[in-house]
Amino acid sequence: MTDLREFLRPRHTRRTLLRGFAAILGSAPMIGAGADPAAAQQKVAPTVVGYEDHPDGGKECAKCAQFQPPDACRLVAGRISPQGSCRLFVPKSAS
Repeated sequence: MTDLREFLRPRHTRRTLLRGFAAILGSAPMIGAGADPAAAQQKVAPTVVGYEDHPDGGKECAKCAQFQPPDACRLVAGRISPQGSCRLFVPKSAS
């Protein structure tokens, strides 16, 4: 008789179903962000990457592949001077 009760006992309680549902809802923003990796990318603070509003030799934001005219960067948060520089400098390709 114990085996029959064990067999007929529900495997999922209301609590486990609610927890699972909450986990699915909590992960929904991550699933949506996966469709557009650029939207999921967080920008870093200028101080973290050593941003300065003047060039460092030939390294200048206006010459960087990450720079977005007139005053933004794909990787660094806030307003970025075209004459600025940071450690994330990547020269634009010649093509």
